[in-house]
Amino acid sequence: MADTSRNKIWAVIGASFVAVGLLIRLLIAMGGSHTSPAPIASPPSPDDSAVTVKPGDYPPPRSLCAQVDFQEFAEVFQLQGARDGYNTGLEPEVVSGSMCEQSMSRGGTGGGMLEVTVLCSAWRDVAKAIDAFEGGRSSSLYGPPEAVSGLGDQAYRYRGANHPTVGMKALVRNLDCKVEAEPKPPLTDAEVDGTFTAMQQLLQTLIPKLAH
Repeated sequence: MADTSRNKIWAVIGASFVAVGLLIRLLIAMGGSHTSPAPIASPPSPDDSAVTVKPGDYPPPRSLCAQVDFQEFAEVFQLQGARDGYNTGLEPEVVSGSMCEQSMSRGGTGGGMLEVTVLCSAWRDVAKAIDAFEGGRSSSLYGPPEAVSGLGDQAYRYRGANHPTVGMKALVRNLDCKVEAEPKPPLTDAEVDGTFTAMQQLLQTLIPKLAH
């Protein structure tokens, strides 16, 4: 009888050791399968190559009437009254500039008047300046443009498609300048030639003044 009791006790003890061993193995297995949380990535450092804006060399023109006197037109027309102008730029972070206008009488037997306006604008991004320049070149408001050599990086002159407007536009980096004439009645061919000559001379004199 005593032997039977001792056998039962040893059986219980053996079972306990087995249970403890299984528990230790389970804990080891759980510990081995545990993984640390993934590290949180730090924000990427700024990349200068991602900046798309290409600032130009020219600052926004201001007080253009102080730099334009329209004397280039004196051989063709008679200047009337004082120059008038204002600074432009509803979106100065994109583009801003200045404009100036002058009234002129045409004289001759037919009489008539014209308003000549000069507008120069500096774009913050050179690419946008080029887009605006090309957009004006392809505008349906004007007839086929004619390239003008020796003026800025590129330039063209134009005449209105269904109106008597004539004009000239030049681009230098981020700066574009336009001279436009609104005549009443329409200009004669001789007046158009003289107007284009005066416009080119005015821009050739003005643009270097704006490069500072």
